[in-house]
Amino acid sequence: ASKTDKPIISAFIGGKMVRAASERMKMNAIPSFAYPEVAVESYKKLCEFTTARKKQRSSEHYSISEESKATVRSMIDALRITGHIEFGDDSAMQILMHYGFVFPRYGLARSARDAAAIGQRLGFPIVMKIASPDILHKTDVGGVKLHIDSAEDAADAFTEMTTNARRFMPDAYISGVMLHQMIEGGREVILGVSYDRTFGHMIMLGLGGIYVEVLKDVSFRIAPVSRDEAQDMVTELRSIALLRGTRGEKPADIGAIVDGIMKVSALVTDFPEIRDLDVNPMKVMNKGAFALDSRIIFEPQA
Repeated sequence: ASKTDKPIISAFIGGKMVRAASERMKMNAIPSFAYPEVAVESYKKLCEFTTARKKQRSSEHYSISEESKATVRSMIDALRITGHIEFGDDSAMQILMHYGFVFPRYGLARSARDAAAIGQRLGFPIVMKIASPDILHKTDVGGVKLHIDSAEDAADAFTEMTTNARRFMPDAYISGVMLHQMIEGGREVILGVSYDRTFGHMIMLGLGGIYVEVLKDVSFRIAPVSRDEAQDMVTELRSIALLRGTRGEKPADIGAIVDGIMKVSALVTDFPEIRDLDVNPMKVMNKGAFALDSRIIFEPQA
């Protein structure tokens, strides 16, 4: 095996009797399997992976300007200096916006009066979410309010949300409350990234709500993801008919989903210190898409 670049895969049948031989193979970086059927299936997957990688290199990838990349580099360095590894709210949004994601208009309120004024500027109805790097699961502390319809309601919601957050998590740093323009209609999808020690960054696409939680209707690829692969991810979803429109409903913008997949793939490829990332949900309209919430987790610094 050390004298050729051809892949060598071994299969030793015999359980405990051949364990020493299998371990010797593994110590010399030669895969060893207990059954020939599994060995052949693994070799098939290796061939498929190689074919996919060759196809990927000849297909389009998403890229941003060097100036924008340098800006994101500075933002990430500043965030990591704080000692935190998990970020949501404005920090994650600013990074993702540099990679082409569109968020609803928003503002950060630091008082009830701010909330009323910002709500009027955004236009009702709005969504309000507690802003804290220490509170990632906002609904657990009463930190999310939907369908806020007036300045008075916005001021009351600010007081209620900050009071609840301080009661449930007294040690959390609360920077205020984020107010977002409320987006009606569209289809919800989830874009995610997780890091696997063997394969690297894995990109995940799923439909929102019960389709990902109950039906596990998701698709995966290894980053970097090309446009062809991103399109395949969408068509692999069992619930693709819901995106294409049923019973007279307008179709969702599949191209916007493909673009979203390529954007998160490019981001984690450019900045491998990102270990996990969620855009959940992304509201896909008849034309275009809005990222409604996001989270980024970095690898802890040594």
